[in-house]
Amino acid sequence: MVLAVRAAHCGTEMLRDSDPPLTPEPCMHRHRPASEKTQDISHLLASIFKELYTTDIIGRDTVANLEKSRGGGNDYHEKYVAELQKVHAEYSRRMAEASMLEQHIAEARARSTVAEERALSRTVQEVGDMYFSLGLPPVKSTFKWCVDNSLLKQHHLICPEDYVTEQQLLTKAPKGKSAPSFANPTLSFTQHVSRSSQDDDYTEIPPPERTAESILEESEVSLTLPSTPESSTRVIKSIKKSGPSRKVVWKEELGGSSLSEERAAVAKLQERHNFLRNPRFLPPHAHRGGKSLILPMRKVERMVEGKRVLVEESDPLEAIPVFLANPAIVFFNDYRVGQIYETTLELRNLTATSRHVRVIPPSTPYFSIGLGKFPGEGGIVAPGMSCHYTVRFAPDSLADFEDFVLVETQALYPLVVPIEARRPPPILTLPSVLDCGFCLAGGVKITEFLCQNEGLSTGRFCIMPKKMWPAANFRSVTTVGFTEQPPFGICPSLFELHPGQATIVEVAFFPSSFDTFTQIFSIVCDNCQVKDITVTGTGQIIALQLLSISEGEDRPALGEPRDLTAEHFVRFDAANPHSVTQKRLLIRNTAHIALPFHWQIMMPNLQPLMPEEEIKPAKIDYNMATDGAFDINPRQGTLAPLQDHAFTLSYCPQELKDYHSVCHLVLRDIPDPPQETSGDGADRPAQRRAAVNDVIVMEIEVKGSTEHYKVLLEPYALHFPGESVTGTTIKRRFKMWNNSRTHVVFHWERLSDHHIMEVEPPTGVIEMNECCDLELALTGGEPGSHSLRLDCRIEHHDEPVTLVVQAAFKGPRVCINIPSLDLGLLRLGDHAKSTVHITNTSHLAASWALQEVPDRRQELSREVSQISVEPCRGLLPPLGGCNVDVVFRPSVCQRFHTILELAVDRGCGCHLSVQANVQLPQVCLLSCELVFSELYVGVPARGTVRLFNQTLLPASFCWGEVSTPPLAAPHSRPARRQEHVHSARLSV
Repeated sequence: MVLAVRAAHCGTEMLRDSDPPLTPEPCMHRHRPASEKTQDISHLLASIFKELYTTDIIGRDTVANLEKSRGGGNDYHEKYVAELQKVHAEYSRRMAEASMLEQHIAEARARSTVAEERALSRTVQEVGDMYFSLGLPPVKSTFKWCVDNSLLKQHHLICPEDYVTEQQLLTKAPKGKSAPSFANPTLSFTQHVSRSSQDDDYTEIPPPERTAESILEESEVSLTLPSTPESSTRVIKSIKKSGPSRKVVWKEELGGSSLSEERAAVAKLQERHNFLRNPRFLPPHAHRGGKSLILPMRKVERMVEGKRVLVEESDPLEAIPVFLANPAIVFFNDYRVGQIYETTLELRNLTATSRHVRVIPPSTPYFSIGLGKFPGEGGIVAPGMSCHYTVRFAPDSLADFEDFVLVETQALYPLVVPIEARRPPPILTLPSVLDCGFCLAGGVKITEFLCQNEGLSTGRFCIMPKKMWPAANFRSVTTVGFTEQPPFGICPSLFELHPGQATIVEVAFFPSSFDTFTQIFSIVCDNCQVKDITVTGTGQIIALQLLSISEGEDRPALGEPRDLTAEHFVRFDAANPHSVTQKRLLIRNTAHIALPFHWQIMMPNLQPLMPEEEIKPAKIDYNMATDGAFDINPRQGTLAPLQDHAFTLSYCPQELKDYHSVCHLVLRDIPDPPQETSGDGADRPAQRRAAVNDVIVMEIEVKGSTEHYKVLLEPYALHFPGESVTGTTIKRRFKMWNNSRTHVVFHWERLSDHHIMEVEPPTGVIEMNECCDLELALTGGEPGSHSLRLDCRIEHHDEPVTLVVQAAFKGPRVCINIPSLDLGLLRLGDHAKSTVHITNTSHLAASWALQEVPDRRQELSREVSQISVEPCRGLLPPLGGCNVDVVFRPSVCQRFHTILELAVDRGCGCHLSVQANVQLPQVCLLSCELVFSELYVGVPARGTVRLFNQTLLPASFCWGEVSTPPLAAPHSRPARRQEHVHSARLSV
């Protein structure tokens, strides 16, 4: 099948390539088959190749007709026909090759299947029933030995040698011993010389009582005799078996060779009478003349020569069909006016006798029948043969035609062959009732209906009012655009639809009043069929009703200013700024048509009127409200027919003042009331555009007032008794009441400068007339008594709500184990170091710093401090302590006194007084002179000098000689008494 499809597609492309360009036609899509097991792939080919596959090709009949039309003076036609013949010849060749290949592959597959099944059966016989349960592989495929691989390769197809790689082992067939050819007897020797007995398949000769006449009598039942010697032998055998066994005496008298010759003579005699008997011109119910070739014969027991024999006979009361018409009904289903169509009627003889036939032509002028074509001469139709008549049809319209052909034979009743000409009528999906629905009076509504031709033939249709049918011609009733029958119009009035094609039929409905309208139109087809359709519609008017207002509709106070045209009045209670108050409005659309709408918030018309004074429309101003206090939702949309619609009217004031507005419900695109027409047909409502405007159908006056938010704290101030430790959090609960008209949104600020003060929850919403439990958390940062203020911001409220808080705090306390530090006496150049212990007496961690008081340093006029602390700062855990080294390095002799300040971060510290005495060792002589009264040369003298240590410091001393200038040499005089003065230096 795949090869045939490929070849057909290839040939189709060749034909299309040689054809001149045809008129483009729409691609016809094929439907997917409903069955999943079908092998039809035409829908796939149509979706891939589109018009290349679905367009009709030039067939054999077209080529034959073009060949007959050759011989004119058109050279292009001659060339076109010649090329077309070449293409068609190539197409036929390829189709023949494809059919040959397909048949070859199918035969090879069948042979392969038979061989595989035979091998499988042998294997199953050897193994047994356990073969299938063992899971063994199937037998080896024999397809490659059954198909011609060279033939497939020649046509560029895949053959088994392309994918089967195993090689067949070449083995030689075993050789046997055969007799030489010269030893075999020849045909001439066998027939003329040989005396050996041969099996000629003949049985014993029937007894003498069975003559040729008796055999012919028995053949009258079946009208035939055996046509071959074998069949004659079978007849003789059956007679032999059915008759009584008699001993043939002459068989014993004849020899073997004489018996064979006698048998041959009998066989030749039987062949002369073995022919089909033809009892002609017998009535259908006559004996041997009315046997039917299609109806079964009944078997009846008859006595033949004293024996009961089953004989086949026909029922004389049963009507035997003599001729069979093909087709049984001559049918024409596709025709056009002015064309002539032909078909062939075949009459086949169904009896065992040759028959004459007489055909009476149709009675209507649209059908005619030609001369018959008989299989032989003389107008006789032999058994099983048929004659042919040509039936012609010439329609003058696309209507349905019926007639019949009468066939007279030797049968009791004639054969009637109906003739019908019936085009498949176009079937439109247009309903019989076109409901246009509802439309406002004065407006025009266009309704579209899909009209599709689901029939199998093309049709042209004309739509007109029923009162205009029948019409002389379509031109007098068709119009450009809409064909009108007020208040309806239909477009198009004239259209044509091919099978499967669709168009949109537009129906215009233009009612003039509140009523239901119905008109009847006729759809006339070109096949003389007429269908009436009813067009209906209902005219509507605007009808809205305000059903209810939540909390009811209010009444204005006496003397209160009102809007001049407002129908309803709604007052909102006093509200807080930026709060939203809502009321629900319920409006019903009592009309059967959807109405598009939108709301407008307008400023009121507050013009004073005198009693019984009429409102003048010219004095009414329409100005949009700009304050934005009122809103309605949904703002725009569509009012569904016969339904209630809920609207939410919201009041949201922005400032502290009174608000006053009017809500207008405006319907969009409302047609103007219909006007009276002149009646001359010049005004065509279906083709004109209806004048539409926006219409105010409802006015609702709204008012509202505003007041401040009322938020109170309970209590308004918080006092924490006693002293609290800094760094710890103390909490106190309080309440916030909302006495406003609406809920409030609050936000508490957070204080974190020196103290941390916050409220939990910091933000929230308090509904109207309810309170919120809050908790103040205060963490002291500095010791002492404090008065704090914490603000709460109210959304949309200018002034905050303030909470006053009073509390006293104390920080960590760190002390030194000694009140003062005396470093004692120090030698200048030495340093003194002392250790002090500081203790955190509180339950808080204390960050401390020990340093000299800066003011004290300035009093001593020193830029660099002589005293240092190691470590000078740190962090003490609760109730913890540490040692601090105080180191003093004096720079001058002095009596040192300073103050060290122990500072505690956010806590209480103390001071430490430090003093020291810095000196240098100082020694003096109690007597500054040592006088030796008597000294002798060479005699040592000794004197005593007393030293006095003027300080408390130990002093080391040493004596040294003071260098003085040399004295003048004494004059050499006689020895005499001399006085010497010496100085000594004492170093400490």
